[in-house]
Amino acid sequence: MQNVLLIINPVSGRKTARMKLYEIVDFMSRNDCKTTIFTTSRKGEATEIVKTHATEYGRIVCCGGDGTLNEVFTGITELGIQIPVGYVPTGTTNDLANALGLTSETPKALNTAIYGEKKSLDIGEFNDTQFFSYVASFGAFTKASYATPQWMKNVMGHTSYLVYGIADLKDIRSHKTKIITDGLEISGEFVFGSVSNSTVLGGVFKFPEETIDFSDGKFEVLLVKTPRTPRDMQSILNAILNQEYNEDTVLFFKASFLTFTFEESTPWTIDGEFAGTMEKVTIKNLHGRAEVFVDGEV
Repeated sequence: MQNVLLIINPVSGRKTARMKLYEIVDFMSRNDCKTTIFTTSRKGEATEIVKTHATEYGRIVCCGGDGTLNEVFTGITELGIQIPVGYVPTGTTNDLANALGLTSETPKALNTAIYGEKKSLDIGEFNDTQFFSYVASFGAFTKASYATPQWMKNVMGHTSYLVYGIADLKDIRSHKTKIITDGLEISGEFVFGSVSNSTVLGGVFKFPEETIDFSDGKFEVLLVKTPRTPRDMQSILNAILNQEYNEDTVLFFKASFLTFTFEESTPWTIDGEFAGTMEKVTIKNLHGRAEVFVDGEV
């Protein structure tokens, strides 16, 4: 019999986990799991639950969105232990779940969470105090991920991000920064930047799957330069849509360690949640720091 710590965010997505609570618990009880259930009611609570209780269990099953999963991985990382995590995605976008090939269909997701194969996953360390499981970003559309009200996410799903993203276009600004990464220095003005470990970001940015390795010790870095002409904007859109990056408008490369120094304080998000506004950001890849259950090889 397995000892399982089940953490549920009842308001993620369209409150899917709350509506399917019986189904989730019934599956656990019928599959040789001795399960302890915790529900979250505020930001950061999943991390606290993990840090307080996780050492008593052989695995964690997380039912929620990208933010809830981030909190679970944060707790494990701060504890300095390795506990495999099963992920039942019930959020609005579920970027990491999609990248890992995890389904949002509850029975299949639960089956993977209990009987799937363990996969190593790199974790990002953000300014020595925060962690992310798949992306840290600044600039255009960044605000939409954390400013969209939960009720709108529940009612409109992914469309809510697009609505808020379009509204945010009028506030797009250029961010002048110097980036030092693995011995290379890059200076310029950018309207968007991301450091990620995923094949998709918010359903907008998609990367060629063959270029992504979730546990190679490196992140994928995307930097969109500030457009100066309509032609620049068209080039940027073409690069993003076709996944063909031109150094004149969009930079795309891999890195394990980065330092961003901005001329002005700049807002960041990690895994879709507001991370703070700062002039300097240091990001480090924690190679293979987490384990997640998947279906076969991803």
